[in-house]
Amino acid sequence: MLDVYVRTQDAPGLVDGCLLFASRSQASDLHVEPQTLGWQVRQRVDGLLQPLVFLPLALGKAVIVRVKLLAKLDIGEQRKPQDGSFQTTINQNQLDIRCSFLPGYLGEKLVMRIQNRSQGILALADLGMSLRQLRVLQEHLQAPQGMVLVTGPTGAGKSITLYAALQNLLQPHLNVMSVEDPVEMVMLGMHQVAPAPNIGITFSSVLRALLRQDPDVIMLGELRDAESADMAIKAAQTGHLLLTSMHTNTALEAISRCFGLGVDLQGLSYCLQLVINQRLLRRLCDNCKKPLSKGQLDAAKSPIWHQVEAECGDEFGPFAPAQAVGCSQCYGGYKGRLGVFEIWPITAWQRAQIEQGQQPAKIEYAKCYQQTTICHSIYEQGIARVMAGHTGLDELKRVLV
Repeated sequence: MLDVYVRTQDAPGLVDGCLLFASRSQASDLHVEPQTLGWQVRQRVDGLLQPLVFLPLALGKAVIVRVKLLAKLDIGEQRKPQDGSFQTTINQNQLDIRCSFLPGYLGEKLVMRIQNRSQGILALADLGMSLRQLRVLQEHLQAPQGMVLVTGPTGAGKSITLYAALQNLLQPHLNVMSVEDPVEMVMLGMHQVAPAPNIGITFSSVLRALLRQDPDVIMLGELRDAESADMAIKAAQTGHLLLTSMHTNTALEAISRCFGLGVDLQGLSYCLQLVINQRLLRRLCDNCKKPLSKGQLDAAKSPIWHQVEAECGDEFGPFAPAQAVGCSQCYGGYKGRLGVFEIWPITAWQRAQIEQGQQPAKIEYAKCYQQTTICHSIYEQGIARVMAGHTGLDELKRVLV
């Protein structure tokens, strides 16, 4: 499909074609990278970059200019990084594009983050949590005040979880508002605000103004610094339910990060109700996956495998472990992604430790989930997903080991 644009040196058509191809593949990003003999275009699908097309030198430069024009950036500036955005509609797909240009030795590299407005927001039940985890989250979302914190590294799906939670909370009797940089998905029924630091509108100033808007539920896109964290804690303490995220690898690291920001530990201990840590695993392609052989299955049976098998049973479906094969309908045997989670309700004894500035040595799930037999940690939940044939052992090790 893209070859015709390469042959005719049609830069506008090539940009539209790449965006259409990426939206159909549900790609999150497009990379246009300068190389010695031309430009490599790759798309990020299910968390991994996949080659899309290779462009001649002149056409690659024309693509860079075309995207700068769409984003209303300076086409003559090639020495400094530039960021911009634009909206476009391609084959009834409404796309919000964020662009980042970074000069380098061979030329400017372009990365386009793609947000398809035509794709709906996932329901909470579709995130991938176990039934017990889902019930715990729903219970905390019904609380009149407090903080729910979603953690994980970049690309772990934190925004997806936050939007699903907001979708669950949208009710005619509730005033739901958000502060996001940028607004990633437009949601009807709530007021969304994007800070503009270039004119002095910061996260903390927007949040301060938002608190005067009589909100019931507030979503703060990310806890970035001490000021925004302090404002978030005050909002969660004063009769508001606050949902937010933080870039950390574990739930406990979120507490360490708050310590490092110098926030009011007593206030944090009062308002923090639930911490969610999550990852995204690629889903095995149903069209080509095949069962593990007896030898492969025997090699996979570690002590933790037996523990999960005994505790989780068929939590995510019947026992059917499989492996990736690869076909024309997927990328290397995988298509789509699923979430794995750990849910940490803050208990009274942990609340006291936080107030005293002590980090809990570990999350003692037995005290959080008494008399339950669900999978507790992210890795255990990943093993359960492998047992159900939803993902492969190689993918689990790639993401979580």
